[in-house]
Amino acid sequence: MVRVMSATFSCVSRGTRYARRLFVGVATAMSMSGAAEAQLDIASGINDVIQTVNEGIDLIWPNDLKIEGLSARLGPGIGFTPDYEGSDNYRLRVLPIIDVRYKERWRLNGSLLTYAAIKNGAFEAGPLLHLRFGRPENRNPILRGLREIDTTFQTGVFARYQTQSGLVSLNYRHALSEGIGGSLDFTAGHGVYKNGNFVTILGLRGRWLSKKAMQRNFGVTIEEAARSEAGLPAFATNSGFSDISANVVGAYRLSDRVRLLSLFSVGHLLSDARRSPLVQGDVGSSLQLVFGVGFTSQF
Repeated sequence: MVRVMSATFSCVSRGTRYARRLFVGVATAMSMSGAAEAQLDIASGINDVIQTVNEGIDLIWPNDLKIEGLSARLGPGIGFTPDYEGSDNYRLRVLPIIDVRYKERWRLNGSLLTYAAIKNGAFEAGPLLHLRFGRPENRNPILRGLREIDTTFQTGVFARYQTQSGLVSLNYRHALSEGIGGSLDFTAGHGVYKNGNFVTILGLRGRWLSKKAMQRNFGVTIEEAARSEAGLPAFATNSGFSDISANVVGAYRLSDRVRLLSLFSVGHLLSDARRSPLVQGDVGSSLQLVFGVGFTSQF
């Protein structure tokens, strides 16, 4: 898969190389800045939030961003998110909303970079590059003694079909760091309400994890159980669906360029993720909630 992506990336023009350098610069800045890392080290949760919001705006105003050249939708947000997948402890976090596009091919959505190598009407597909934030053990007392999850890049492919009021997307991501594994993500969304400048959409998201990914996120090895300060028991996992969520995105057009946004997400962990010692009992919760608000300005 890496060789296929390299061949695809090498055949693009000078302009597409600029978009790739832009992504690497943003990713490097986020991974190297201590202040940014303190806000962004919440695993894939913050990426899901940003991507859900941007996909919602695509359905609400499908032609919002110009596609002739480089265009962007940027802005700050705040939201309550769990400490880690399965935690019942919530914190207020900064949610930087990032959506940068180059022509009709390149898109940086949060920390997910995609290149539409195939475009046919409402359908597009191609390679992706994703910066997946890790899970340090000092994020929550329950994690102390467990092996940390590294921040890493993921490579993969995506497919997306979008109409004027609905979208369906599927993407596979595999981590470059050893032992983190891969995931398959599914998203479906549809506009449900519109009144003047205010619009809402409903989206559904689901995720399947490989055996390695499920074990790293929700499993506990014998060695980790022996080191666990919370006394977590050993727990081995298998591949399977890890979570599903319903997301409501609301947007209000304040001006031609500025949008006020909100997101409410209700998720539930499934299979081995739900049965994990990191989730069961008084330690965590299989019910995962996210609430956030923010605004963006278009350039």
